[in-house]
Amino acid sequence: MLSGAWPAFAETDWSKSFVATFEAACVPERLSYEGTLSNAIAEGWSKFDPARHAEFLAMMSQVAASVEEDAEELDMTFVSETLSKEVAERPLHLVVSFVKSEYLDSVGCYLYDFDATEPVASSAVSNLLGVKPAQIHRDETIEGAVWGPPPSMPRTLDTYLTYIPPGSPLVTMAGFDGVVLKFTTSAPERD
Repeated sequence: MLSGAWPAFAETDWSKSFVATFEAACVPERLSYEGTLSNAIAEGWSKFDPARHAEFLAMMSQVAASVEEDAEELDMTFVSETLSKEVAERPLHLVVSFVKSEYLDSVGCYLYDFDATEPVASSAVSNLLGVKPAQIHRDETIEGAVWGPPPSMPRTLDTYLTYIPPGSPLVTMAGFDGVVLKFTTSAPERD
């Protein structure tokens, strides 16, 4: 559970750019896996093999192991596509996923900055969603915020912003250091 006071990081140009990149790739077609992929490609994202990036591969390997473990127990299927794009001379990575299960079909969109050495300002995410964080946490190993479902984006569930600093003991568990901004949307039955 996240707790504590979110630090007052300045909303830097990079924070605004990072969140705007997430918005452009993930928000317009968030109700559809295929729509989100098509939209991301139209926004200049290219398919990317995680094996070309050590941290991306480590993180995706952990995701695959977790999905394999859960798939049988939860009677679910999982598909995803990995993409990359350079923004302001920084390589960013995007994962678009679709989970089909008995209980909920969902589209996930995850934006990673593996080169980040400082967090993205939570205010930039609040400005996108139109709500303040519901939960926050900060210590020397991780910084994170969670926003509840934004009224401006029907069917979108929680949004997470996480920063794992270089050298954190959580790098082993997560498979990477840097920043991730992600949300999941409940997909209509037609998807």
